[in-house]
Amino acid sequence: MHYPITLALLAAGTALAVAPSAAQAREDCAERAQPQKKRGLGGLLSAARSSGVADSILGAAVEATGDALASGGCAERPAETGPSDPSAKPAAAAETATATERARRRMAENDARYPSRMTIAEEWKTAKAAYDAFGKVRCTGCEGGYTQAGWIDWPRDEYSGKYNGAETRLSRLPIGHVQRWNSNGFAGTLTIDGEEQVNGFRCRKMTYRIEKDGQSAARPGLICWGKANEYAGSDSWVGVF
Repeated sequence: MHYPITLALLAAGTALAVAPSAAQAREDCAERAQPQKKRGLGGLLSAARSSGVADSILGAAVEATGDALASGGCAERPAETGPSDPSAKPAAAAETATATERARRRMAENDARYPSRMTIAEEWKTAKAAYDAFGKVRCTGCEGGYTQAGWIDWPRDEYSGKYNGAETRLSRLPIGHVQRWNSNGFAGTLTIDGEEQVNGFRCRKMTYRIEKDGQSAARPGLICWGKANEYAGSDSWVGVF
């Protein structure tokens, strides 16, 4: 008789029939109903194996199906991730760099409207630092304990104590004028060198010089005509350097 073979085929068919779909397996995970099915299939498998024929026909396929039914498809699955876009990060970085560059250009364009924000050459800064260091004088009663012999000692006049008084005074002095002063053993001079266009502004260039004990130091000076800043209502002479 062929009952063992028929029984084995019936077991295999039953195993395939009861295998859940992916969606159904997910629903069954919550209910945990699948272990009962394994026990039913296990009994059928035992009956088939008792005939001595099922082992060769079913093999690992039926046992694997039984295991799948037992777990109900609830084994851990790797997290699903979408495809990565390798161009996303470079594009974002490029957009950030472009926005930064636009902001930098806007700032530069805005600063170019005001002479007080003019870029100063490094050699001018170096000359001023040496001038200030040479004219630094210790004193009592001075703020910080020091004063500067390189500061001009202007006589009192109509510009004294007024806003932009020093710049207005310098703008009124004729080209070639030399202003002199003495302070703490230093002899100082300020020379109005001339007027010219600097970065699109009408400017006056000057030279400050101080001497003492056969040594001297000098630095350039600059005032320009324009708005002091974005809050200024009109143009005026502005100290630049």
